[in-house]
Amino acid sequence: MLTIRTAEIDDVPAIAAVHVDAWRSTYTGIIPQHYLDSLTVQNRSSGWVRLLERSEPGSFTLVSEGHDRRIIGFVSAGPSRSHRRFFQGEISQLYVQPAFHRSRHGRRLFLAAANRLAEAGNIGMIVWVLAENPARGFYEELGGVKVGETTRPFAGVLLREIAYGWEQIPQYG
Repeated sequence: MLTIRTAEIDDVPAIAAVHVDAWRSTYTGIIPQHYLDSLTVQNRSSGWVRLLERSEPGSFTLVSEGHDRRIIGFVSAGPSRSHRRFFQGEISQLYVQPAFHRSRHGRRLFLAAANRLAEAGNIGMIVWVLAENPARGFYEELGGVKVGETTRPFAGVLLREIAYGWEQIPQYG
């Protein structure tokens, strides 16, 4: 059975492990290898503790658990950081353990975050994705439309990002 629930401080090591594994799997050849090699569960954990403890108003992190209660993935969302008129909500992170890609964990996390953003009164939402991310089509399959593009410096290189938007957050049952 797959369970989606609000993340807790005790979940930090498992969230950090998913984060590190997903980045190393997804972004090899996209993000400089020295940066990926520097990622550890320990250094990601300290960031996650800060994120969960400070919890900005309207922001949240959800985790997906497998039948054995092991955390398989997570999603973080809240108010849009880009302040675009039609996109008040934003999914800022969504990662699933590589062994569980295409197992519906990512889809269920996305839908749960979309529902929570809509319940908070957000009309539209946005997500920024690295242009070279091989899983970018995931957001297109969920109805996201390309609404922007930018290039940002990261770890000594310029990375192109694409924004997918939903002017009306679909309600998922």
